[in-house]
Order: sequence, then C-alpha cells, then structure tokens
Amino acid sequence: PANVLYPMEYARRAVEWSKGKANVEVEVYDWDKLQELGMGGLINVGKGSERKPCMVLFTLNPDSDEGIQRPCIVGKGITFDTGGISIKPTGGMWDMKYDMCGAASVLGVMRAVVEMNLSVNLTVVVPAVENMPAHNASKPGDVVKSMSGQTIEILNTDAEGRLILCDALTYCERFNPEVVIDI
Repeated sequence: PANVLYPMEYARRAVEWSKGKANVEVEVYDWDKLQELGMGGLINVGKGSERKPCMVLFTLNPDSDEGIQRPCIVGKGITFDTGGISIKPTGGMWDMKYDMCGAASVLGVMRAVVEMNLSVNLTVVVPAVENMPAHNASKPGDVVKSMSGQTIEILNTDAEGRLILCDALTYCERFNPEVVIDI
C-alpha cells in the first residue's frame, strides 16, 4: 500500500537489495538532483505530495566495456495516483497503488537477471512519484519544462504517467542504448 511503499521507500529498498552484489550499482536521485537535471515533468507531478519524487538508476555490470551499448528499461513508479487536482472518482481509487507496477516489474527483471547470473549489461531507470492534490500541486493549464527542454501544457493532472516518463526516457538518451523498453 501507498503508506508503506512510497517513492523514497522504493529507493531505499532498491539500495538495500543491491548491497553485497558486486555487479549491481544503484543510484538514487533525490528532489535536489531532479531539479539540477531539469526534470520538470517528474518534479511537477510530485510537488503536491509531502513525499517527494525520486529517480532510481540500476546498472548491471557497470564496469563492463565503456563504449558498449546496453539495453535500457524504464519502469513507471507512481506509488499512488489520486489524479492530482483532476481527482479521480472515489470508486476504485484504492487500487491506484498499482500504478507503480512498472517499477515493480523492472526491479523484478533486475533481480531475475542477477539471480540467474546472466552475462548482460543493463540499465534500469525508475521515476518514482505520488500524484496528490495539494495547495502546491500542478493545475490544469500549467506549463512545465521537461528535461528535453520541451514545454508541456498540463491539460489534465491525471495524465501524469507521460510527464514522468518523458523525463526518464530523455535521461536514458545519455546511455546511447541499443533499445529502450518502457514499462
């Protein structure tokens, strides 16, 4: 549930899982780092929550050949989605904790690849956020600047997935991946 698994708790568990695994590196980008990177989509979705967003970067075999192109997997981690200011109807809102299934899936992929000792190089990116209504939440009509430098007009705050994914996918470009899989 969202009161147990929120963005930084996901990150903490990812770091904990990686301890002692020589071929796995996990980095957590907190609120300040997201701002430094200019991740306006992720920041604006998460700013209405007390629990700020983060991004988790997993690298499998980080010390392998520098120039190698590695696949990149992106998993959407919306640990709870109220819809923000464009709030969802109450019926079924309890299951919005499942909006983080992309993040859960990519951690599962990473764990499976490590446990099977597959000799692959892999990068996994997880933007993690809660989409909540608050006095400082994004509003319909707001214009935000994504990491790519493009501006986005928010017409519905319940369309948060594309905002966090555009920043995560832009971030993936720095790895020059041979393929990007978006979950």
